[in-house]
Amino acid sequence: MQSRLLVSLPLFALGALAGTSLAQDSSAVGKARVALDIAYVKPVYSTFTGTAAVMPFVNEHWQVGVSPTWEVDGGIRPYFLAGGADAVVNYFPLGAGPSRPYFGAFASQRGASYAPGSGAYGFQAGWLRFLSPSIALRSELRFRHDGTPGSPSSTDFLLTFDPYLFGRADRSLTKPPSFGVFDATMVADYAMRPRHALTINSTVAPFVTRWLQAGATANMQFAFYRSSGTHALELFGRGYLPIDTRAVPFADAFVGNESIGFSPETRGSHGVRTGVRTYLTRGVALDVALQWRRYDGGPTLRERTVRATLTTQFRARRAPAR
Repeated sequence: MQSRLLVSLPLFALGALAGTSLAQDSSAVGKARVALDIAYVKPVYSTFTGTAAVMPFVNEHWQVGVSPTWEVDGGIRPYFLAGGADAVVNYFPLGAGPSRPYFGAFASQRGASYAPGSGAYGFQAGWLRFLSPSIALRSELRFRHDGTPGSPSSTDFLLTFDPYLFGRADRSLTKPPSFGVFDATMVADYAMRPRHALTINSTVAPFVTRWLQAGATANMQFAFYRSSGTHALELFGRGYLPIDTRAVPFADAFVGNESIGFSPETRGSHGVRTGVRTYLTRGVALDVALQWRRYDGGPTLRERTVRATLTTQFRARRAPAR
C-alpha cells in the first residue's frame, strides 16, 4: 500500500496523510492561506512574472485576503508592464472544524501598458478540508464577471492543495524528510463558461532517502471546444545536502517534453537546477532555484530562470490491518 501511494497522483494519497492531532488543531484563527510563484526568465529577452496571496482567518467564520499578480516584459522598449490585485472574502457559517463549507465574494482590478484598466467581480462557494495543520484541500465553484463591455461571464470549478502558515499551522521541522515523504502540489481548474477547458498543474516527488528525491511535473490543458490540448511534462532527479532544515542546498537534472502551441508538434528539453530549500513549517517548503534549460533540435535555444515557489509535502502511512 505504501509503495502504491508514493507513485500515485496526489488526490489518491489523501487517505494516507500524516495529519496527526487534527482534532486539537481544528481552530483556524491566525492561520493564513499563502501562495507564491515568482520567476525571472532570460531567454532572448527578460521577463519577470509573479503571483502571490495572503488570506488569513480573522476569526472562525471570516477569511479575507489579497492576491497580487504582475508581469514585466523586456522584449520591447519601453518595457511592457501588466499587473493586478484580487480581493477575496469568505464566510464559514459552521465555524470551527477541520472540514467546513464556505461562500464569499471577489473583486479585482487589472491594468497593462498601452491598454485601459479593467475590473471584475463575482462570488464563490466551496468546501475547505484541512488535511494537516498546514495543508488544506479546497474545492471551489467560482462565478466571475468582467467589467469590460462585451466580455462574457465565466464559471469554473477549482480543486487545489493550499499551504497555510502562521498560528497553529507553524510547527518546526526537526530533521529533513526521508523515505515515505513526498512533495505533492496540485491545481485543477475546469472552466465551464464561456468555453469548456480543463487545466491541471501537478507535481509528485517522493523521497528515496534523506538526500535523494525523484519526481515528475505535469502541466496540461485540454480545450474541449476544439478537441485539442497542450502539455509540458518533466522528469527529474534531485540530490540534497541535508545539513539543516532551515537551508537545504540541492541540485537536480531533468528532461522534458512540451507542446508547441495547440499543434501536434512537440519539442524536448533538458537541463539542470541548483538552489536551496527552507522548511517554513511541517508540510510547507520554499524553493529558490536557478535553472538552465536547453531545447532539443532546430536552432539552439537556451533559457535561464530564477524561480521561487512554495511546495506542499505529505507523509504516506500504511493502511491499518484488516
